[in-house]
Amino acid sequence: MKKIMFYCQHVLGMGHFIRSMSLVEGLHNFQVCFLNGGEPIPGFQFPPQIEVVHLPPIKSDANFSGLHTDGTSLSEIQQIRTRQLLQELDRFQPDALIIELFPFGRKKFSFELIPLLARIRRNGRSTRVICSLRDILVKRPDQPKYEARVVSLLNRYFDALLIHADPRFQKLEETFSRVQDLAIDILYTGYVVQPPPQTETSLSQLPASRSGPLILASIGGGRVGHELIEATLAASALLQETMPHHLLVFTGPYMPEAQFQQLAKTAVSLPHVTFQRFTNRFLAYMAQADLSISMAGYNTCMNILTTHTPALVLPFTGGENNEQQIRTRKLAELGAVTPLSPEDLEPTQLAAKIRDALHQPINAVPLNVDGVQQTAVYLERLLAHPPAAKPLPFLLPANKRQRWQTQIHDSLAPELDRLAANGRTVSLFLRDDDTDEEEATLHELLDITLSHQVPISLAVIPGRLTCECARFLRQTKKQHPQLVELHQHGWLHLNHERTGRKCEFGISRSFDAQLADIAQGKAQLETLLGEYFFPAFTPPWNRCTADTLAVLDRLGFAVFSRDRHDTCITGYNFQEISVTLDIFTWKGGKQLKRPSLILAELTEQLHTLNPIGILLHHKVMDAEAFTLVDILLNELRLSPAIQFHTLETLLTSIPTPVSTAPY
Repeated sequence: MKKIMFYCQHVLGMGHFIRSMSLVEGLHNFQVCFLNGGEPIPGFQFPPQIEVVHLPPIKSDANFSGLHTDGTSLSEIQQIRTRQLLQELDRFQPDALIIELFPFGRKKFSFELIPLLARIRRNGRSTRVICSLRDILVKRPDQPKYEARVVSLLNRYFDALLIHADPRFQKLEETFSRVQDLAIDILYTGYVVQPPPQTETSLSQLPASRSGPLILASIGGGRVGHELIEATLAASALLQETMPHHLLVFTGPYMPEAQFQQLAKTAVSLPHVTFQRFTNRFLAYMAQADLSISMAGYNTCMNILTTHTPALVLPFTGGENNEQQIRTRKLAELGAVTPLSPEDLEPTQLAAKIRDALHQPINAVPLNVDGVQQTAVYLERLLAHPPAAKPLPFLLPANKRQRWQTQIHDSLAPELDRLAANGRTVSLFLRDDDTDEEEATLHELLDITLSHQVPISLAVIPGRLTCECARFLRQTKKQHPQLVELHQHGWLHLNHERTGRKCEFGISRSFDAQLADIAQGKAQLETLLGEYFFPAFTPPWNRCTADTLAVLDRLGFAVFSRDRHDTCITGYNFQEISVTLDIFTWKGGKQLKRPSLILAELTEQLHTLNPIGILLHHKVMDAEAFTLVDILLNELRLSPAIQFHTLETLLTSIPTPVSTAPY
């Protein structure tokens, strides 16, 4: 039986969760693991055949202004969740991973999803990756940048896009203009609806005997929309004398307790009102209702259509969200719902709307609602055959990769075990030089380090840094603050020496000339990278003079990093933390060292040096270099004897040298 892993993150309501559960319930011919990243819904009953993994929950507010947790710091929760996701991927080994909404939404969850996707990609894409998307996207203030980012992520990490809509009613192009740039499979599945309720003789939330119509009022998860319930209670009280009815209210499991108690106090004074938070049988109640009053979320609207229930809907507009407005307008044009505006919530006006809606004819809307079945059919067809053997950039063939894995494991594992048995811990950091533009090799290197949750310090050339790359670095650092460090790499990476070895800050440059260049570079990075810049300095070609060190001291740098020397520079306010192992040899032209030579150097350093710094060069790395680093980091990260660092975290953990060495 093929295995499906389904990731769902609901942050405000529960619509994403309910739609996702409807999809996985329909995957009868698969083994399913459901990853729930949102707050658990009290009383919700998971299907017994589905394995459910609850991540530490993260939620948001009505304006989507930020992410929140209960108690534990967000940073700590993010690290825990990322590790858990990667562990679940390794444990479950899915044939397909379905991610709900991302990358069209949930950008703030890139901290855990990019490492997950990067690991799948670096593993050769044996797991198919699929985006599960609703019908309408929210308009963004930076729409062109947003769409460019979505296209880039989909084409890099995903195999398919499933749009749960009927293109006769809503096309993706209406809210996303770059569909033609997507180089992956795209399928409209039809709308996803909950399975029809089984025939029931009684519904426990309703009185055994009642007169008049049944009105159902609901607001999804309940974090927003309390004003609709408040207005409905007031309008119902006005109507009861002239139009006896029963009002059934579900506030949603996430309504704040103070709001719930305030509304409950009103409801308890109205004998014709049943007032509850949540039910697993919502669709069954709607099927018996004569009128639904709700917001205009995807799932509620589908419930309205499949039960043919007259409906008043108030679209949610918080956080400049226009999704529900679009859905409401289109359904109203088809005669399927009656829209409400905030002005309609005045009790007398709402009471009139309710009375009118109860007497309006129901218009059947012929939408394709086979989304659950069509999703299952597509997955069965997709997974019936192994992935097509297509070469991926920067990835070695599986047979060569396997040989290197065996070689590296057999060489390093005994040494790492010996260190661990002796209670020794070795600090290790990665430094990558020459970052100046957003390029494929930089993305590849970050895919590797993020997939292993290993930090890396990027040496950035300030005078050549493009605005696009600066934006990418800020975004990456923001999403992965503990895993990416940004520091200064000279000024222009320009050789000023007429003879001898290349050097930007060599003997031909005066103190003042060096001061001007380095200060300008530091100011440039502080402007372009802001708070994400760390004041460390790596000289181009790993060479400089004593004047350079004096300049760094004057400008307040915290760390100086170069290549390995016999002595360490002291006597300044900065700390030297230099690399000790370069994976390339440069004599006679750049060339990747043989794996056996790299392993020999690393093995020796594990017993003689602490910390160890590995120097990388993304600009000149190819499939062999990336694969070697990938396998090496995988071996090192699993050892309790290795502690990975950035330059900043090393500052507080390495001993300060006691003697001053001449430069």
